Amino acid sequence: MLISIEAIRYGTGYDAAGRWHEGRADLRSAAELEQDEQLIAPARGAVCGILLSGILWVGLVAAVRGLLTLFR
Repeated sequence: MLISIEAIRYGTGYDAAGRWHEGRADLRSAAELEQDEQLIAPARGAVCGILLSGILWVGLVAAVRGLLTLFR
């Protein structure tokens, strides 16, 4: 589920002198959020994870087969 956030506040807090200040709002429309390139990041991470785990399994199988041929 994707929840659209219209405004992101940042910079709220205390400054170096100890004074409180409100943060600025960075407004983004819902259309901009849907077209954002970062929305593809979870899919890219899943594909990379599958590829890297495949490489790991191939390496493990090769290592086990190599060890089995040594101890025959």
